Amino acid sequence: MKKIKISFLAIISFMAFSCQDFIDTEPFSFVSVDNFYKTPSEVELALTGVYNVLSANEVGQGFGNNSTFSRNLMLMLNGATDEVLGRDNSLNPDYVVWGNATFTAQSNFLNEAWIFLYSGIARANYLIERIEPVEGFQGDRKKEIIAEARFLRGFYHMMLSMMHGGIPLVTSTNENPKKPRNSIQEVYKQIIEDYEFAYNNLKNRAAMPSRVNKWTAAGFLAKAHTYLASNKVSKSNSFITINSFDWVDSDLHYSKALSYTEDIIANSGYQLIPNYDYLFRESTKKQQYQETLLSAEASSNSTVKAINLLSYTFTPLGNVNVTGGGYGWFRPTHELYALYNSGDFRRNHNLTGNINNTNNVEIIEGVRYYAPRPIPNTNVAFYCTGKYRTIDPAAKTIPNWASNINLPILRYADILLLHAEALYFKGNEAEARDVLSEIRKRVVLNSSSLEQLNDAYRRDNFLDELLEERSRELCFESWRRIDLARFNRFNQTIENMSTTEGFYNKAIVPTIKSNWMPERVWLPIPIIQIDLNPNLVQNQGY
Repeated sequence: MKKIKISFLAIISFMAFSCQDFIDTEPFSFVSVDNFYKTPSEVELALTGVYNVLSANEVGQGFGNNSTFSRNLMLMLNGATDEVLGRDNSLNPDYVVWGNATFTAQSNFLNEAWIFLYSGIARANYLIERIEPVEGFQGDRKKEIIAEARFLRGFYHMMLSMMHGGIPLVTSTNENPKKPRNSIQEVYKQIIEDYEFAYNNLKNRAAMPSRVNKWTAAGFLAKAHTYLASNKVSKSNSFITINSFDWVDSDLHYSKALSYTEDIIANSGYQLIPNYDYLFRESTKKQQYQETLLSAEASSNSTVKAINLLSYTFTPLGNVNVTGGGYGWFRPTHELYALYNSGDFRRNHNLTGNINNTNNVEIIEGVRYYAPRPIPNTNVAFYCTGKYRTIDPAAKTIPNWASNINLPILRYADILLLHAEALYFKGNEAEARDVLSEIRKRVVLNSSSLEQLNDAYRRDNFLDELLEERSRELCFESWRRIDLARFNRFNQTIENMSTTEGFYNKAIVPTIKSNWMPERVWLPIPIIQIDLNPNLVQNQGY
């Protein structure tokens, strides 16, 4: 495959504002920056371009292929952990390295994700710099647009830093293209400033439910503060100086996280919706907006290039054209199944067999889905990830291999888990355990009870219980790699993964173990970017 060399600053010339469900308009691409940003409607369209990076199919001149949450990041942040593996070692080379932990600085998905995220940062910077002279906004809309753009700029920086550590901090369209990496301390100072600006200037809800609001910003402030604090208390490995967390005041950051989670719980209006499975279906977006603070949106409009490629990743194996299944390239681990009690609804929803016939049908609010068969154990080849469900292909308005599902990035359940974490580190373990119990309440099957589930899941070490609950609740939602890294559990987790239990464990875990090094908690800087900018120091081990 030909490698296209594009630096993180060169992408600002693309400015392709592809649209999706965020606003109802035709795609608008390759606009001259000098002739743009003249009216409020043009600024709104530019803001859509900033959002679009969350699930864009491409950015600028056809570069990339679903390179953030709609595919690449799902694989990069979930794969080769104790949640999900590659099916075998003969997959497409771009996929296989994220299924067995053999990724390198040359990995194509790595460079694409880097370019996409910096494209989002560049789009945000262009908007922030050019909005001021534009007249005609209603009320506080201009300030709100700046706040949304700053939130997204902070978020894209945060995802890059969580993966790579210190990164070039880009807050202007006039940055030096040979800029070196900033330290994590410098990067998070800006991230938190951007999030705080959004928190102080956005309303409780945006005009469109897909857009960020005050509480989205509060949620990611809690994310940022718990991330920094947990890395410090767990003595996470930095390996190179710019990736150090020695400067972090963990008590201060957990105090700030707790204040934000308390605010969200008391005042945001977000909630745990009654039906856990409705969070992961194509047709139940109305319910999802009651719990999801940020998602990677997709569209059912075939003219809008915004779809998610679940058929290659985290849907049950099945005929794409007949049952709405997927190709089964990534499969769950034995370890994830072992975390669940049989009285927990989440086990048989998240971990399933394949969809092997057209007779097992579910009707969800009048919409037809084909349901996967249950699994007897993890030692069968039809063991599948079942969390995300797509509708009957006969009802689709986009290609059958594509999905218009909204992929959750931050849910209220995660806010509660972050709240429990902050409570624990502020000395209130009893209340922290009560929060975990609240999360479990909605998934107790009639054959069990909440008390039985709490007893089955209790661990003497609260952090063990918290990390297990995060996996049970948030599996395949792109947080597992980050959770294992920030709590310094990656080495222990890889070492403890079974090579004798679980059909796909037996096939793939030996490869993961043979390739694993402690330095791989950080992803490498793409080699293409180092070729273009020699000031980008590579992470240790690559």
